[in-house]
Amino acid sequence: MFAKYEENHEKQERESNIKNFVNSSNEGGEMPKASRPIANLYEETTILFADLAGFTAWSSSRTPVEVFELLETLYGAFDAIALKRGVFKVETIGDCYVAVTGIPEPQEDHAVLMSRFARDCMLKLREITCELAETLGEDTADLEMRVGLHSGSTTAGVLRGTKSRFQLFGDCVNTAARMESNGVRGRIHISQATADALISQGKGRWVIPREEKIVAKGKGEMQTYWVQFTAISHSISELSSRSGLRDECARVAI
Repeated sequence: MFAKYEENHEKQERESNIKNFVNSSNEGGEMPKASRPIANLYEETTILFADLAGFTAWSSSRTPVEVFELLETLYGAFDAIALKRGVFKVETIGDCYVAVTGIPEPQEDHAVLMSRFARDCMLKLREITCELAETLGEDTADLEMRVGLHSGSTTAGVLRGTKSRFQLFGDCVNTAARMESNGVRGRIHISQATADALISQGKGRWVIPREEKIVAKGKGEMQTYWVQFTAISHSISELSSRSGLRDECARVAI
């Protein structure tokens, strides 16, 4: 019994250390070396990878200042949505935005929260790129998000050093990345696990099976799904499929 108490106490201490790091300004700075690493396993999470489709070609004809103007504007807006939705931003890797729900606090509706966050970011991107097209070039309005979600257990913690960073590890991370890389621009691509999590939360109407199975690197053949938010998703799809998109930058309300 005492051993069990010690195990629970140690787990609570790890969770507390992670929360303190996330809620403090320590990220990116040096942390004191503790006796053991600051890490924990979170059983119920949903991870998002969101990539800017078309960004490589777009950025090749832009100045560094223009590239950063776009990314700073987008990421600042996404960060604000994350705060509103209870989503934790992990990091940005170039034009890829990585976020998670269920960490550092448990969230029973982690898949629902992340799906709504993805939708909000896609709509905000459409608004921002249409506005920036006036100064950064008309083809800025052609940029779209390709989003992938996967749900499951995730190892998370603080990699300490000169610049400590909060990091995610495990198969859940890899599978979420595969959902993004095998996805389609302008759509939210999800795994079976995320589809099951949405259905269990009463959101089965959001889940649309993908007609063809995908073959994901390191995962093999997989049945996957799309998240679709009826009228809002149709608005994005219609704008994306029209020719002359640059002239079709009408506002879509969130």
